[in-house]
Amino acid sequence: MPEAESDDTLIARCLRHEEEAWRALVERYASYIYTIAARGFGLEGDDAREVFQESLIKVFEGLPGYRREGQFRAWLRRVVLNVCTASLRRRRPTEALHEGMVDPAQEETLEQVERAYVLTQALRDLEAPCRQIISLFFFEAQPYQAIATTLAIPEGTVGSRLARCLTKLRSKVRQLR
Repeated sequence: MPEAESDDTLIARCLRHEEEAWRALVERYASYIYTIAARGFGLEGDDAREVFQESLIKVFEGLPGYRREGQFRAWLRRVVLNVCTASLRRRRPTEALHEGMVDPAQEETLEQVERAYVLTQALRDLEAPCRQIISLFFFEAQPYQAIATTLAIPEGTVGSRLARCLTKLRSKVRQLR
């Protein structure tokens, strides 16, 4: 699997109006944006899609002003949060939405979204054999014997290979934080 371009590289290409770079940036963060709207703010269907589209417009318009201080994902998250808050204000104009007041449950949900995004990206960045063994063990809950059979390796090798792959995964997660 070829190494993905960094966010900074994609952003620089987007600023040069390279459509392919914009597509790659949108593809990289589409589920992240949508998940913030859906899980973080409880928006569904058309409301979530509207926030998704409006967020992309705001990112496109704001990209020239992005100062590259900190991670792009943090800037993007702030843009999406602002769009979600504005959307809720339009839908519920009589309710007071206090930006300064943090809802602990919502903040925890947003942190879960962030952790899930980082883990998903880290898994995508791993080479296929590591993705496969981690998937078999954690997502499909396969025992070592079944994993050994699937991968055609000795059962005693499963543990050491899984440990090496988890070390690589931890490293990728640290890089993405």
